[in-house]
This record gives sequence, structure tokens and C-alpha cells, in this order.
Amino acid sequence: SVPSGSGRTKPLPIGALHMLLSVTRATKRVPMNPTETFAPLQSLIREYFKGEYNEMMLIFAGSAALTSIAVWLWVATRSGFAVGFGVTVLATAMLLCGTAASLLVRDKGLVEELTLSIGKPQQSQVLAKERARIEVVVSKYLYYRYSAAVLAALSVLGLLLTSRGWVHGVVTGLLLLVVAQVVIDHFSEQRATQYLAALP
Repeated sequence: SVPSGSGRTKPLPIGALHMLLSVTRATKRVPMNPTETFAPLQSLIREYFKGEYNEMMLIFAGSAALTSIAVWLWVATRSGFAVGFGVTVLATAMLLCGTAASLLVRDKGLVEELTLSIGKPQQSQVLAKERARIEVVVSKYLYYRYSAAVLAALSVLGLLLTSRGWVHGVVTGLLLLVVAQVVIDHFSEQRATQYLAALP
């Protein structure tokens, strides 16, 4: 209604009401379509597993580089140090690369399951399962740090107690493993914690 000259209000004409309603409808926010609604969640999942993939590639590259150094050292010196270092590097490289390969195979199916569940009836169940998995992953990093500290302490002890070359070679290989584990786990834990906090 609008005020009249006499102080009373007059009802708005039908045409004006229709125009007002049309403007009101036009100015309402258009709802997001399903693709726009679920895209951020799918992007979150893909980004996390992309980080996992990059981490596995780093493990493969680091293992290859250290193995090459160990082989070169053996060819160049034929020493007990080279033997201890080479055996330790090869053993840890096989262990790390085997673990990385198995995780890559697992992650491929897991990413597909998670992204395809978004917007489907099973979404809440699948995401709840993923949250539980990541909570377990995050809880293990403390124990990884403990194991790295114990391994480092044993390595230093071996370095102090003997001057045998092969022992020093083993110690060097183990210390490199500790450094690699600490660096990788630091960024891996950070990424997993952020992912867990962002999951609905």
C-alpha cells in the first residue's frame, strides 16, 4: 500500500503488485546445482590423494638416488663401509618402495569410491568410514616419531661403540632413513590433519 494525500493508505494496483513480485523472485539467490554443491568436497578428496601420490613418487626417487650412491660407493671403494651402507640402503629401499606401491594401488580404488559416493545415498556412510581411517592414520604418527627416535639412538650408539667400517656403513644408512622418515612424516601428518578437519 501507499500513503494517500489524506493520510490514509491506498492498496497498490494489481499491476504494481505483479511487478514487485517479479522483481522479488528475480533477486532471490539461484540455488547451486548438484555439481557446484559437491565439487569442493570432491576437490578436497582429490587434493589429499594427490599429495599422497607425490609423496610416493618422492620415495621412489629418493630410493633410486640412494641405491645409485650405494652402488657407486661399492664400485669405487669395495670397503666394509660400502657393504654395510649398501645392504642397509637396499633393504630400506625395497621396504619403502614396496609399501609405496601397495598404497598407490589402494589409493586408486579409494579415490574412486569416495568421489563416486558424493551426492549419493551412501555418501554419509563412506565419508564416516574415511574419517575413521584418517583418524587412525593421524594417531600413528606419534609412534612413527618414537620409532625414528629409537632407531636414531641405536645408530648413534653403534657409532660410538665400534670403529668397524661395516657398522658405520649400516649406521649411515639408518640415519638417512631416519631423516627421510621424519621429513616425509612431518608433511604427511600435516596433510592428513588438515584433510581430517575438512571432512564433513
